[in-house]
Amino acid sequence: MVEVLCRHVSDESPTVRCLCLRGLVKIPSVHIYQHTTQVLGVILALLDDLDESVQLTAVSCLLMILETSPKDAVEPILLNLSVRLRNLQISMNVKMRADAFAAFGALSNYGIGAHKDAFLEQIHATLPRLILHLHDDDLAVRHACRNTLKRFAPLMEIEGLLALFDSHRINSDHRSAYEDFVRDFTRQFVQHLFSRVDTFMASTIQALNSPWPIIQANAIYVSSSILSLSDDPNILALYHAQVFGMLVGKMSRSADAVVRARSSLAFSLLLKSTNLISWRAARLDQADSARKGS
Repeated sequence: MVEVLCRHVSDESPTVRCLCLRGLVKIPSVHIYQHTTQVLGVILALLDDLDESVQLTAVSCLLMILETSPKDAVEPILLNLSVRLRNLQISMNVKMRADAFAAFGALSNYGIGAHKDAFLEQIHATLPRLILHLHDDDLAVRHACRNTLKRFAPLMEIEGLLALFDSHRINSDHRSAYEDFVRDFTRQFVQHLFSRVDTFMASTIQALNSPWPIIQANAIYVSSSILSLSDDPNILALYHAQVFGMLVGKMSRSADAVVRARSSLAFSLLLKSTNLISWRAARLDQADSARKGS
């Protein structure tokens, strides 16, 4: 049966490809176990299918089969699965986004041992997106991001994040609770993962071009929170002008109230930041000294 279904996953009909996928993961586990590697290979290939319905079916089937897959079947394709799921996390299809985040979290069961360091890099690559979509417009996406962050916390080995990812704030759907969570998260991130702040900021700023206003608003608040807490002069020099310019542009030109409101809030946050005030004062002193010296 497995061989027959696998032969038809390249059928020209998307419907046939979807039915074959569903058939493969519904075979009783006592029979499918020995074919897990083959089935996962099919799913991996169809995550890149040109038809969205096939991709969605592949993600859903991946979630199902990961519940019982042996490590030796998943580990060889762990990173390939991670990359493909990351690509699907920005899909306009809500269920695709939710399932892609959830499946990525399920991979954490296999990101241990010899594969831990490589999988940890995948975690950090998608961490900005997880934080931003933690307050997605869709509740299913929020739920998937919460669960995935909780599954990743032990692998990140930062005690403060373990507690934070299990707090009431991460489970709340209120905007105020999300922003409190962001402030706590960015404080932990800047303190314990300072070497990754640059790439995190770069990824977050990219999300300002997101097609979803709520994600733009989240990116504004997250990037401003990091900038207000960082005392790294290199980070401040890299992103100070960029973030302030971005906020001014969003406040004056965005058609979305949530984006304008978060821009205004973030602007106020940055103006009050003692780190930024000290950094700007030092820059002015340097400029003044340079003028006097010339």
